[in-house]
Amino acid sequence: MIETMVRTPEGARPDDLEFLRFPGGEWFLRTGPAFDPEAERFAVVRGGFPDDLLALGMWADVVRRHGKPARVLMPYIPAARTDHDIPCGAAVYAAVIGAFADEVIYADIHSPLAKSTLRGPTLTEIPLGRLACSALPRDYDLVVAPDAGAGERAAIVAEALGAEASGAIPVAHGRKHRDPATGRLDGFELSTPVTGLRVLVVDDICDAGGTFAGLAAAGSFDTAERVDLWVTHGVFSGGDRLAANLAPYSRVYSTDSHPGARATALAPDRLHLIDLVDHVLSEGIL
Repeated sequence: MIETMVRTPEGARPDDLEFLRFPGGEWFLRTGPAFDPEAERFAVVRGGFPDDLLALGMWADVVRRHGKPARVLMPYIPAARTDHDIPCGAAVYAAVIGAFADEVIYADIHSPLAKSTLRGPTLTEIPLGRLACSALPRDYDLVVAPDAGAGERAAIVAEALGAEASGAIPVAHGRKHRDPATGRLDGFELSTPVTGLRVLVVDDICDAGGTFAGLAAAGSFDTAERVDLWVTHGVFSGGDRLAANLAPYSRVYSTDSHPGARATALAPDRLHLIDLVDHVLSEGIL
């Protein structure tokens, strides 16, 4: 999903641009009567759909031809999780993004290796601690990283919440085992007891929620006072299966970085989403 925006004293408004297609399927752009070539503009790309990246290229060409930089809010960097694969999807997508963006504003990229593939554009990171604190309660007793890969981001969120609550919040680390032959998860561990505690689980991405269901069972989350979940990028695939997997969690907190976040089957009273355009504008990031 791509949106083109213009900065205003009040925040932002949609740009007067229309995305159209030629009969052969190619994108082109039409400017409307309210299009101001001198305006400060930016594009918002949510999710990882390749068609949106081609549309971004058309927008960038318009912007650059008017002497302006192509600033792109792309909080979810497509294919960042494929940083070790062959072919390396992270590098392929990064090459396309780098061709069409002069600045990329992103949130909680999956790994330093994925970040290293984004060569060319200026990179501006949305601070994870402030982002999470803009939505989360301040009463947690424990933050949990589901696996080793989530350890650093869990520590960042715990430190930010602790600073605002005037007290350090400990971080516990779970483990998961993946069958190398099938790629399927088949075992979880969490040695830290959660009985009677208010717990926050922190990770970067949630697809169908299998990791979080396995962690909840291994950690006896039913003995806790409350367990919430923060995932920066809610892909939230899986429909009813997602709802069942996340049933042990009282509230789920995320951002609208991916279209799946607003299309999820999760009940609205259990899901709290941060509008990232509002966040980056109010924080002075964009």
